[in-house]
Amino acid sequence: MRHDDHSDKRYFRSPERVFHMNGAWFFAAREGDQGPFPSHTEAEREVDRFILEKTELGSFQRQRERKRAPARPVTVELELEPIEYAEDADIAVLPRRAFL
Repeated sequence: MRHDDHSDKRYFRSPERVFHMNGAWFFAAREGDQGPFPSHTEAEREVDRFILEKTELGSFQRQRERKRAPARPVTVELELEPIEYAEDADIAVLPRRAFL
């Protein structure tokens, strides 16, 4: 058996996630209690929708991770061109294509 830091936590599943409290209906989830809902039926529908959304989100995230290509290093090759100086000025004249 594997022993780790989480061995003292208890995880359980209840066939009945929906409960009634203070005149309203809720359902229990790992993210916390969800609700209130006006009826038991509505709370059960919301449980199904909640589970579907979480399942689809997890599937979408796994799919994105599989499609993500590994990062490749970007290489850029530069060419050095001589700079021409104007004869009567102290400024450099750059080739025209350097500005395009």
